[in-house]
Amino acid sequence: MALALFDMDGTLIDGNSTADYVKSRWERGLLPTRDALAALVAYGRYRLGGVDMVTLLHEAALEVKDQAEQDMIDECRIIYEERVRPRICPTMREKVGSHRQNGDMLAIVTASTPYIARHLAADLQIEVLLATELDVVDGRFTGRLDGNPCFGRFKIDAVERLLESKQFTLDDAWFYTDSDSDAPLLERVGKPVAVRPDPRLRWRAWRMGWPVL
Repeated sequence: MALALFDMDGTLIDGNSTADYVKSRWERGLLPTRDALAALVAYGRYRLGGVDMVTLLHEAALEVKDQAEQDMIDECRIIYEERVRPRICPTMREKVGSHRQNGDMLAIVTASTPYIARHLAADLQIEVLLATELDVVDGRFTGRLDGNPCFGRFKIDAVERLLESKQFTLDDAWFYTDSDSDAPLLERVGKPVAVRPDPRLRWRAWRMGWPVL
């Protein structure tokens, strides 16, 4: 038995769930075109290494300030069914199933919020979800994150908190991801795997001798 960790966007699913959220809101007239384009451009800049994702996550929390959490829950359920579920990667579904058959503990570790990710975890029967949490008071978002974002080096902190009550270690853990931003956790686990890696991660995987899917 071991711990098997999976990134979500670009790894378990083909594409980005945040982009799906932005596009869905724009198509339904809930997000101005200017704001939708700004969000997608910011994501593109992040992919090219031109912007700090931690800053983007804090800005995203501000964008939903005072909105009802239940509205987010309802909206993301629809977005998942219509846009995300059809793009679950078959190869990664098989990988998850293989780890489950081995008796491994499964966890999604994503910088995204849990509102879409929890549906993916349920579909793939992944018992643990570590995500970026939004602060909620009296059913409404405060505009702040609840703790650190589950991104970069903070993913290590999230996983280590999970392991405090478990009989697993990162030395024996698998971690599947597409993004070089996950290098801190990839370098910490014993079995890193690059999945359809971005250019920076492809180079790192080649240099480190990591397997590539």
